[in-house]
Amino acid sequence: MKYSVIIFAILLIFSSCSTAPKAEEDTKAALPETEYTRANNMKAQADKYNLADYAPNEYSQAEQKLKDGKATYKTDNASSKKALDEAITGYEAVMAKGFPLLTEKKQEETEAIVKQAEGIKAQVAMKEEYEAARTKYDQALAAQNAGEYEQAVALFDEAKLLFQDLYQKTKEKKEKAEQAMNSSEESIKDFEEQARAGDEELQTGQ
Repeated sequence: MKYSVIIFAILLIFSSCSTAPKAEEDTKAALPETEYTRANNMKAQADKYNLADYAPNEYSQAEQKLKDGKATYKTDNASSKKALDEAITGYEAVMAKGFPLLTEKKQEETEAIVKQAEGIKAQVAMKEEYEAARTKYDQALAAQNAGEYEQAVALFDEAKLLFQDLYQKTKEKKEKAEQAMNSSEESIKDFEEQARAGDEELQTGQ
């Protein structure tokens, strides 16, 4: 009985000294769905405007990080998230560099056709249409200055089309007026020649 008590006491001591096993830690990272979606959306936005043409190095680096993020998606989520975050940062750099350059190009293209239209006096020949096109162009410039680059690109494209149409219609209107003037001059010339011929006949008859 004495030994049983001793053994029980020893077991009790060991039981009190032992610690409960730690719960197994969940080391699996969460699936980076938000980063995956955002990186792909930013790539689509950059591709829509061909921003790789204006920021080729930044675009190439972002593309590689996106590729890396996709390669480890669902298999190594921590690595995937890291790569996708870097891809997002990369595409942000693409847009920060590319959009101002793209918008500047759009502005220059539109300004060129504005000068062509004004060169043939579209602002006089088609005043209302010119004012509408000019308003659109001014809106594009305002958006550009405010850093609203996507809006500026769209407005420059619209203004460019308006001025191209304005230039073409003014040109046609001018050509018709010149043709009418030439026709009138020809009619006057014919009349004068006929009058001279008539005078000559009268003089000959006398």
